[in-house]
Amino acid sequence: MSRFYKNNKIGYICYIAFLTLVTSCSLGLSLGEVAIKSKKQTNGVIRVLLKLGDSFKNDSTNDLLVLFLLGIVLFFLVRKEYSRRCKRCSFVFSVCASMLLLLGRAFYKKNNLDAIFESGFTIAKAFVILAGYCILIYYMVNAFMEYLLPKLEISTFIKKYVPKRFKVTIWSCFVAILIAWLPYIIICYPCNFTPDARDEVAQFIGDKKICKTNKSIVYPDEATTLLNNHHPIAYTIAVGLFAKAGILLGHINITMFTFVMLQVLSLAFVYSYAINYIRSIKVPIVFQMLSLLFFMFYPVIPMYALTITKDSLYGGFMILVTIQFFKIVRSEEKFFSSRKEKWILFGASTGLMLLRNNGLYILLIVLFILGVRYRRSFKRIKTIVFTIGIPIFLYGIVLLKIILPACNIPQGSPREMLSMPFQQVARYAVEWGEEGFKDGEIEKINKILCFDKDLEVLKERYDPILSDGVKNHFNKYYTKEELKDFFGVWLKLLVRHPETYITATLHNNAYYYSVDYGKHILYNGTGAPGAKFGLKNPQFSEYPRSVVTQLIKALNKSSMLGWAFSVGTWNYMFFLCILYMIYKRQYKYVLVTLPVVLNLLICIAGPVAYMRYAIEWIVVLPLFGAMVWECLRNKSVSELMG
Repeated sequence: MSRFYKNNKIGYICYIAFLTLVTSCSLGLSLGEVAIKSKKQTNGVIRVLLKLGDSFKNDSTNDLLVLFLLGIVLFFLVRKEYSRRCKRCSFVFSVCASMLLLLGRAFYKKNNLDAIFESGFTIAKAFVILAGYCILIYYMVNAFMEYLLPKLEISTFIKKYVPKRFKVTIWSCFVAILIAWLPYIIICYPCNFTPDARDEVAQFIGDKKICKTNKSIVYPDEATTLLNNHHPIAYTIAVGLFAKAGILLGHINITMFTFVMLQVLSLAFVYSYAINYIRSIKVPIVFQMLSLLFFMFYPVIPMYALTITKDSLYGGFMILVTIQFFKIVRSEEKFFSSRKEKWILFGASTGLMLLRNNGLYILLIVLFILGVRYRRSFKRIKTIVFTIGIPIFLYGIVLLKIILPACNIPQGSPREMLSMPFQQVARYAVEWGEEGFKDGEIEKINKILCFDKDLEVLKERYDPILSDGVKNHFNKYYTKEELKDFFGVWLKLLVRHPETYITATLHNNAYYYSVDYGKHILYNGTGAPGAKFGLKNPQFSEYPRSVVTQLIKALNKSSMLGWAFSVGTWNYMFFLCILYMIYKRQYKYVLVTLPVVLNLLICIAGPVAYMRYAIEWIVVLPLFGAMVWECLRNKSVSELMG
């Protein structure tokens, strides 16, 4: 392309103009059918042009600034020649990302795929949008991997910049983070309280009226408590102890503030530890400072640190596990000979399972993969068994199979793991009605989903982005035979109309791959869940908390900054980092990303896609950036030979 630029500048400018036109059109076009407002009947080309013009009116991204910026960006990105491997990686990523972005936009617009397939006109528009996304992402990824990153790697400023009045250490970062979080701590006093926290406290104090999970779980006849493992039992007991102490002392605000401050201090220390580790591997100070600023000023992070939810601490343990895996692939000998590092991984693995039930499944897969990787080294296999295998045994066997049954504490309801099949069957009912079922099939799914054999009831319960309406009516007294019959019908419906299941899955998880903004992202104050136990935010904090909340909402809905509050944006960043590791043939670093990737895949099967789940892996992003820098410094064999 650079040769074409030198030999035919006019042709090159025309080429750039064409790419700019396509990409700007793809950003400016609104998905979906557009009604013609003109009273006169129009046909043919005129009608198409009118509909096309109206399509642009519905989006704010169609302006001259976008055209101008895209022209400049493409001019510099297209101008450089990229390697074949880079082009192949960029092409695969751009096609996959573009298709997901288009699907996410369609669900955001109309809650179905009609925005793409409603008519020939919408299909044509969707094709233009898809082409524009592909072009822009393709060249931007090429430039990221072979232009931007190499420029950063040789940058004198990035390598030699040193802040004059700030030295990056674990304690300086810890203090800086706490100072930045102080306004949130003050205005959110005593804490942000969630519906899940309300249920956890209700379990611990034995309040059947407030407890929700007892309605979906079968307790043993000998049970004397409402405790169950729907929410991780360790976190439930911890929250319950502080809440009950506050209720008995008459100062629940103080005890819950104490609990949340312990959580805040723990997370601030873990984030500081992550920055300190990044410093220890000689990542430039600029990126260390960017990581610190990210933890200090991305408002979602302190707000979740102040929220009583297991997901915040779980994210901290996800960071620790990722750091330990990073240490393994960077310097195996040093890690496997260090008792300290082994105990840190042991504790991180245990915490990962104690704070989310799916941590067990993540570590089982990781244990298997590490076992295969180190199968020829008995010493290292022994270390892996100690640091990951023993925590799995203690949690999965001793706690879940021995201690909890002995205490008559039941496991959580299987309905959480069945959220996606429930959503798929419910959407099938919505799209195909009674005609889509054969004799006896409705009765079999009714025994699990309890809708009185009336499909209209099931249709009303269906929410395409949240499975609660369907799964909340799960028959907790089901038999194994009834569940087997349900899955028999589920499989038949899948074969009959697979597109419905695909649509249900994509729609339920659209927030994970869409970059559209404006969704609910955080909890604010004690609210109604906390009021059940006497928790209340002081009067003086109402106004400043409202101002901060409205400001975050405004940023979330902003057409310029809303992307920063979209889960999809962070997920694309993660997979772009992984793509670079693959492009550089640094496959060992892909292993480090495994816990995050597995966590994301498990969440896809969950009841809803939203920020509370995603914060668990968003906070790991600085470590992914450090891995990219490592890959950039570690020249591949082909590069050294070439």
